[in-house]
Amino acid sequence: MPEESPGLLALSVTSDCNLRCSYCYAHGGESRASMGWVTARRAIDVMAECFDGFKIQFTGGEPLLNLGLIERAVDYLDEMGLQVPCQVQTNATLITSDVAGRLNDLKIGIGVSLDGPPSVNDRIRPFSSGRGGSAKSALNGIMALREAGIRVGATCVLTRANAGALAGLVELCSYLGNIEGIAIDFLRQAGRGDNSMQPDAVVASRGIEAAIERAEGLAQMGGSLVRFRELERMRNTVEEGRERLHHCYFDACRSVVVMPGGEAFACPSMLRPELRLGNIEEPDFAKRLIGRMVRARRSVQDPQECRTCRDRWLCGGPCLAHCVPESNLRVECAVKRAFMRHLRSSSLIPPSTISLLKTQSSSE
Repeated sequence: MPEESPGLLALSVTSDCNLRCSYCYAHGGESRASMGWVTARRAIDVMAECFDGFKIQFTGGEPLLNLGLIERAVDYLDEMGLQVPCQVQTNATLITSDVAGRLNDLKIGIGVSLDGPPSVNDRIRPFSSGRGGSAKSALNGIMALREAGIRVGATCVLTRANAGALAGLVELCSYLGNIEGIAIDFLRQAGRGDNSMQPDAVVASRGIEAAIERAEGLAQMGGSLVRFRELERMRNTVEEGRERLHHCYFDACRSVVVMPGGEAFACPSMLRPELRLGNIEEPDFAKRLIGRMVRARRSVQDPQECRTCRDRWLCGGPCLAHCVPESNLRVECAVKRAFMRHLRSSSLIPPSTISLLKTQSSSE
């Protein structure tokens, strides 16, 4: 993302959660703090002051536990005449037909978390009450969204438990019919996540390859095509003949993350002192905000192998939140190279641009 790109406001509207996902880096549910309207409105006002354009992602915890605040924020944007794209990232277990209708009225993007077919998802994403896995409730929520005419994107956190089950996840998403694609996220060794959950890089790569093959096979048989966000980003980069300069909004110095109590950070996955931007309710918070964001980014170093990699133009670099220890970087790199191999062999890429991908073949 170039410097003139829009900003991102990630509003953690609650730290409470009805699940206890084994890898949750945010300690979801271990606190029940919820964001108040004064904090949310102040965050929106600051973004409007500091950026020509921005988008909002409502996160948690489970953000639908504070759905009223989300609705109020969207109404406020309308009142202010601000054209701000909004998205909520949810576990979908709280979505009934009524909630789906409310979300439809908001006209915001919906992202749902799914980590595999039900048997796998249940092991990773149990209810906090101890009553078992959450897959059935999540699928009911997604189907309620489907009945409301809402298409969604799925996010899958890659772990040892599901790296070999990605083809099954594709089958599930294709069957549901209203899931447009899957974003592969990587384990963060923070919160409840630890190194024992990290998948083997080779297994992860093979899992991605099997998932792509299954997605294309189902589409050829008339099923719903399930896309992969990273693959589409790479495809667009090649077709447009450009370079991916940044991995994410934090990497581009364009993200503000606001916690329920107003504390603000530059990255949602690294709530560290050196990345703290202040408290959003401070009267002078907006003053020199961009400079503080730049300093926060400079406090995190890219791995040397990423800085010199010949394929950085295509992958955008690593997620800075989990490129240490080295095992994390190996998994991300293996997954991205699996996407690159598929892209290089894809008949959908014009021959004139295939040459841009050739340089990576000698390094694999």
